[in-house]
Amino acid sequence: MDDEATIAEYLRTREPELFRVLVERHQGRVFRLVASMLGPQADLDAQEVTQEVFLRVHEKLESFRGEARFGSWLYRLAYNRAVEHRRRARIRLPHVPVEAVPEAAAVAADPFDEVAEGERRRVVARLVERLPDLYRSVIYMHYWLECSVEEMAETLGVPSGTVKSYLSRARQRLRDWAKADGTEWLE
Repeated sequence: MDDEATIAEYLRTREPELFRVLVERHQGRVFRLVASMLGPQADLDAQEVTQEVFLRVHEKLESFRGEARFGSWLYRLAYNRAVEHRRRARIRLPHVPVEAVPEAAAVAADPFDEVAEGERRRVVARLVERLPDLYRSVIYMHYWLECSVEEMAETLGVPSGTVKSYLSRARQRLRDWAKADGTEWLE
């Protein structure tokens, strides 16, 4: 049964198993989208926001008119909820830069390489945080979550060419900012 048929049957019968089918079918992509918005250090927040998204879907499912695919409607709701969560988090919590989060200790062959790699990671994290939400999301989805262009397109509800354009623009901004800061950029 496709999403629309599942929704119609759920709204008619209110059978919890039908809603569970929708959740299981989409929870992975919703989580990846939310996690891409919140960043690699926010897994617990991403899980919480994903749960909130499905609670909101349950509350608003009757308002789904079927003018777009259910997945597109759901992912737009998840995207908006993640943006809202980021805004609220900035207001209520002091900002902790990514470089302040301790990483697992690793034995490096060369301590200078370890220091240089740590500095490069801090610079990249700082630059990525400057990106607009949408560009930051595609960067995280591509590099951190290893999503394909097609997966990102489906998750964001846009054509593949648009995702490629977002990714290209985000990379170009990062290169430009790194150059302006005097930082060597590695592709």
